[in-house]
Amino acid sequence: MVDPEFGTGCVKITPAHDPNDFLVGLNHNLEQIQVIDSRGIMNENAGKYQGMTIEDARKESVKDLEALGQLMKTEQITHSVGHCQRCGTTVEPYLSEQWFVKTKPLAERGVQAVKDGRIKWTPEQWEKTYFNWMENIRDWCISRQLWWGHRIPAWECADCGHITVAENDPSECEHCHSKNIQQESDVLDTWFSSALWPFSTMGWPDDAPELKYFYPTSLMVTGFDIIFFWVARMIMMGLEFMDDVPFRDVYIHSLIRDEHGKKMSKTKGNVIDPLVMIDKYGADALRMTLAALSVQGRDILLSSTRIETYRFFMNKLWNAARFALMNLDDEPQAIDPSQLHMHDKFILTRTQEISQRTRELIDAYDIGTAARGLYDFVWGDLCDWYLEMSKPALRQTQDNAGSS
Repeated sequence: MVDPEFGTGCVKITPAHDPNDFLVGLNHNLEQIQVIDSRGIMNENAGKYQGMTIEDARKESVKDLEALGQLMKTEQITHSVGHCQRCGTTVEPYLSEQWFVKTKPLAERGVQAVKDGRIKWTPEQWEKTYFNWMENIRDWCISRQLWWGHRIPAWECADCGHITVAENDPSECEHCHSKNIQQESDVLDTWFSSALWPFSTMGWPDDAPELKYFYPTSLMVTGFDIIFFWVARMIMMGLEFMDDVPFRDVYIHSLIRDEHGKKMSKTKGNVIDPLVMIDKYGADALRMTLAALSVQGRDILLSSTRIETYRFFMNKLWNAARFALMNLDDEPQAIDPSQLHMHDKFILTRTQEISQRTRELIDAYDIGTAARGLYDFVWGDLCDWYLEMSKPALRQTQDNAGSS
């Protein structure tokens, strides 16, 4: 909780305004004194600084220390205080009542489902990340102070203080039968609603045919950055409410970053718009780029130059198809093995090999290797070798047809 290499050695503890200090306060039974209100204004516990903003109170406290002769110096330091990504405002932790889900029993079942093989992870390395979070899980705060979302189904009685939780809106307090009840204004955490998605969208809690057919599903495809937010919570909720895992396989795909390895962000202005790339290079080129650059466990560094490279590939494939269509009959014909040249047998063998290999790789979720194998086959075996070797035979056939 304390870094001995940082600061002067004098440590203040504010259990009501810092997550780590809150835990220290719980361990040592410290009083939780709030000095900042919900508007970011110093309250009555702040003494002479009451009514000031946090920024003004900081400036005034420095002036007071200086006036008392207790200020040795001020200096700029780099600290780890959180800031809003959009506006840069300091995030001030604030003690308030929230709704929590006790997650430890749920997490234990989720861990066991992976250990006994009911859920498999690809790449397998993400199992460790999942286990680390699930085995050290804390209770989950599910209430949010937002205008939009699913309101928490709890009603507080203004007369006796009892909280009624119900599926349908109650008309009175279940304890004292008072009509003076008010629904909780907080809404559920987005990830709570999302955790119910595998079954809540299929008619649950009714025994719907869609639910029987689609739960559990086979594959969950997602990024590593929401393993905790979504994947783990779907697993916990599925096991709790459906008594079965929500999916059999979890495939963690790469994150797409810019060419310098930075995460794409509208704020940073380094987003590569897929619609712009499709207009410029074509949808097939963009798809092939993403597939070919995919390597299990590694992010994709995307740039327009790389997409252009695969546009050349798609153009190569297009021209190969045109060449074939120009030289083939409209009606399909059976292949006479005795008429096959060595290069014909070669390409048929390679086609069969690459088809089988591609299927095996896709089944193993190794999309990148499959795509790169297809690229090498089309560009090398098919276009550079077979099509070039077939041209003399095609010319001879055409010459013979002309002479007859």
